[in-house]
Amino acid sequence: MPSTLLVGGYGAVGSQIARTLASKPENHVIVAGRNLTKAAAIGFGARRIDLGAPPTWADALEGIDLVVASIDQKDTAFVSEVTRRGIGYIDVTAGDDFFRHVEALEVRTPVVLSLGLAPGLSNLLSAAAAKQLDVVESIEIGILMGTGDDHGSAAIAWSTRNMFDPKAPRDDARISFGPDFGMRQAHFMDFADQHVLARTMPGVRTVTRVTYDSAMLSGLLFWLGRTFAGNATMQALVERISHMPTLGSDKCVLSVTAHGKRASRPVAQDAFFFGRREAAVTAAVAALAAEDVLAGRVPPGIHHSHQVLDGQAIFTALERLGHGRVQFSDLRPEGGI
Repeated sequence: MPSTLLVGGYGAVGSQIARTLASKPENHVIVAGRNLTKAAAIGFGARRIDLGAPPTWADALEGIDLVVASIDQKDTAFVSEVTRRGIGYIDVTAGDDFFRHVEALEVRTPVVLSLGLAPGLSNLLSAAAAKQLDVVESIEIGILMGTGDDHGSAAIAWSTRNMFDPKAPRDDARISFGPDFGMRQAHFMDFADQHVLARTMPGVRTVTRVTYDSAMLSGLLFWLGRTFAGNATMQALVERISHMPTLGSDKCVLSVTAHGKRASRPVAQDAFFFGRREAAVTAAVAALAAEDVLAGRVPPGIHHSHQVLDGQAIFTALERLGHGRVQFSDLRPEGGI
């Protein structure tokens, strides 16, 4: 029976990945982190590991076939050690700086990055939309998040930091988020998917924009972020307020539009994912990727999700598991055709 080590497995997302994987009897799951008590409380095997203390790694990695990391890392030392031992590795974090450093490694085991809602499902949806075109010129990604969902402390801190980033481009646009939310003003945010897609699809312009289910709250948050950009006090205040419960929904929507040409005519392909509970969606995508790695369906090397995972199989599985559904619109003409 293959063994999977969940590093950061007692966090909001990591614990759900552990439970999702462990729901199948053929998966042996071990939760690991600095706090052994918290790791054991998830209800599976538990080991202590501290990514800042390399002496703790050897015992934690003994007998492991796959590592799933759900914790931010400052460097690639742990990834290098995992792959040096011949262990597969997948990562649920979302920092593009980290991705770039991992991409530079030489490995002999499967490594899969960009797993979750965004990056992850947004990559798969973008790749699927792009396949409908003969020539892809640009991809626009829209993310709508529910204010009533539990996004976790790390996600809230990351989002707030990006809202208040004085260097962030002011690249807003109105985007359709389907029948429940309609057209919404969405705001640029530095999600890794747009950078990864630009690197893996040379010549394709990409941009990711974000909004929330409450149009009023979304407008207020981004107005504050841009008006008080670089103001650490205001940023900290908004971050604290963001932890307070709201009356919003737990819905999440991905809206992707690929622009380009088909049969030499300018066209666009729209694709949507309508789901609920972002952490659950992330956990499901990561668990499906883990099963592919354990089954030998991912070759050695460093890959992003859209490069090695079967997008249609992921979409079908998410719907079967009750996490949401994917919808593709008909190709539509652009440029006055």
